[in-house]
Amino acid sequence: MIVFIRQGFRDSVNVSLFSIAVWDQIKCLAGVVYRLHGPIGLVDPVSGIFWKWATWPVLIYLPIFAGYVSYGMATYVSIERCLSVSWPLKIRFLVNPRLTTGFMVGLSIIIFGSFSPVIFVYEVEYTFNSHYNTSIPRVAAGNLYFARDGFILKMYKYLGIIYPAIFCTVMTVCSVIIILRLRRSSANFRPDRRKNGGRETAGAASVNMTPREVKVTRMLLVVIFVYLMDFFPRLCIYVASLIEPEFFVYRRLHNLMQITSNTVWVLDFLNASINFFIFMNMSTNFKTTFYEIFPARSG
Repeated sequence: MIVFIRQGFRDSVNVSLFSIAVWDQIKCLAGVVYRLHGPIGLVDPVSGIFWKWATWPVLIYLPIFAGYVSYGMATYVSIERCLSVSWPLKIRFLVNPRLTTGFMVGLSIIIFGSFSPVIFVYEVEYTFNSHYNTSIPRVAAGNLYFARDGFILKMYKYLGIIYPAIFCTVMTVCSVIIILRLRRSSANFRPDRRKNGGRETAGAASVNMTPREVKVTRMLLVVIFVYLMDFFPRLCIYVASLIEPEFFVYRRLHNLMQITSNTVWVLDFLNASINFFIFMNMSTNFKTTFYEIFPARSG
């Protein structure tokens, strides 16, 4: 985030990647704050239990919702790159930082807002525990959990399939188009001595796409692939929850749901952390700016 702020937002790509970084940061911070119950429990077990269950309704879902928002933004990036490699001259003038900012804000509001009611279906109750000789919290299904025949949870399940299905389909199609266009651009980017009296001229595709744009597109393509690899397991979980209603929190297959959900959590946090290393390895500008801000020190 600091690197993108330093580089400025004259480029729509920086706006997109900065927005994704913000939600990745929210995802990681929420996960870290929730998991503080472990270190706190080493000092005071009761305080650790309080921290774990008092923060559970919000912090267990916040990383998931933040992940969906970042997936939506990655889908926008795939569409923008697909259009850029298909009609570079036209899209270059249409897609600007202001338009991209509007899409980033809109996606954040729509996706996060559509999932947020799920946070309120659970309630924190306090029951006396004889082992600790005090009342400790626990999460239980609230009134909204069963309201209108569990409408909110059903909506959550369906959105959990609709969003991934749309995002995965769009990113896959756009990725295929981008790869084909890049191959065509590479084939056309060859010296042509048959024209202009033997002087070298580049192919038409290379005129439309600069070498920098090709490099940026390849980097973003890697980012999109990482999202696809992370997103597919979550899609499978939600499909399974629709096929088997008991495969959900506090139902018969609760433990299996927890195991698979925690596995997907690990993938989510890896996805949120790996983009930095992709940028450092594939973007010369990002790497240069990073070392300008944080100079490398030799032993």
